[in-house]
Amino acid sequence: VFPFLTTSAKAGVKAGGYLKDFWQYSHSALDGRAYNLNTFRARLSLDAQLSAVQAHVDYDHQVAAGSFFRTTEYRLFGYSPPQPWLDMQQTISTGTLHGWGHGAHRAWIGVEDERGALRAGRQRIAWGTGKLWNPTDVLNPYSPVSVERDERGGVDALYARAGVGALGQAELAWAPGDRWIESALLARGRANWEGWGDASLLAGKIAGSTGSFILGGDFAGNLLEGTLHGELAWFNPEIRTPYWKAGLGYDYTFTSGTALVFELYHAGNGRVGASQNYAGATYSKDLNALLKLEAVGLVNAGDGSTFFMPSVTWNALNDLYLSAAVQRFGGERRTEYGRMPNQIVLSAQYWF
Repeated sequence: VFPFLTTSAKAGVKAGGYLKDFWQYSHSALDGRAYNLNTFRARLSLDAQLSAVQAHVDYDHQVAAGSFFRTTEYRLFGYSPPQPWLDMQQTISTGTLHGWGHGAHRAWIGVEDERGALRAGRQRIAWGTGKLWNPTDVLNPYSPVSVERDERGGVDALYARAGVGALGQAELAWAPGDRWIESALLARGRANWEGWGDASLLAGKIAGSTGSFILGGDFAGNLLEGTLHGELAWFNPEIRTPYWKAGLGYDYTFTSGTALVFELYHAGNGRVGASQNYAGATYSKDLNALLKLEAVGLVNAGDGSTFFMPSVTWNALNDLYLSAAVQRFGGERRTEYGRMPNQIVLSAQYWF
C-alpha cells in the first residue's frame, strides 16, 4: 500500500456525459438477410474527489431496436457482449424487436497522489503503444474493426502504480475471475529515456489455464519528427504451443494537421498454419474547424482480405457531433474480413 500524502484538494463532484444515437444497416453474415439496428445510449459520468481519494462512474442506459433482433446471429449469440466479472449490468426488458438495459461502463474508487495510485473496480488499464493492435494489452483487448472506435471496454481489477525515480513507474494489476484459471495477475515496469521516449516490460499470469503466462514489452520514441512505436509479447497458454505477437508502427502529423499512422502486426495463436500477418493505416484530417475526415484501412496478408472504413464528423452545434461511416469488407467468403458483411453507420452524439 502506498504512503499517500494528504493534499489540500477540496471535496467535490463533477458531472458530465453524453447522449448518443447510432443507426446501423447491414446484412447477416449467416443467411444474407438485411437488417437495421438503432442504438440509443445515455451516459452519466461522475468524478468525485476528497483529498487523495478519487472515484469515477460511467453509468449507462441503452436501448436497441430494429430488425437485428430477428436475425440468425441474434438467435444464436444474443445481443449483449461478454459480461465482466462483477455483476454491474442488468437487462430491464426485451421484446421481439428491442432490448433495454443499464449498468456501469466504468466504476472505480481509489487513492492517488504524486507518489502513485491505487484503484479498485471497473477501469481502463491502458497498456501498450499500438494504435490499431496492442499485443501486450491482454486486459482490455480491442478490435480495429469496431463500429465505435472511441469506446474502449474496461476490466474489473485491482490496479496499483508507483513512481520509480524521476520518470519511471512500477505497475501491478490483478483481474480476478471466479476461478484461478480465469484470473490474470500482471506486473509492468516503465522507464523513460529523456529526449527519446519510453519503454516498458511486462510479465505475469494471464487467463486461460492455471499456469498460463505472458512476457513482453513495448516502446515509443521520437524519430524524424514522428513517433516510432512497437510491442512484443510471448504467450505460454499451457493448453497449446507457445506463440508470440508483435507490432511495429509509425505515426506522423504534418504541419497541415493531417495525421497518419502505419502499423505492421504479427498474430500467432499456437496452432500450425494459423498465424496471421497484417498491415494497417489510419488517416485523419480537419477539413475546417467543424468538419473532420477519418479513414482506417487493414489488410490480412495471409488470406488477402481487407477492411476499409472512411468516416466524416461534423460539429453541427456546440457539443453536438453528427457522423457518417461505411465499413467495407473485402475478400473471399472464407477469409477473415471477407466473411464479414458491409455496413453503414450514422450517429449523433451530444456531450454535456
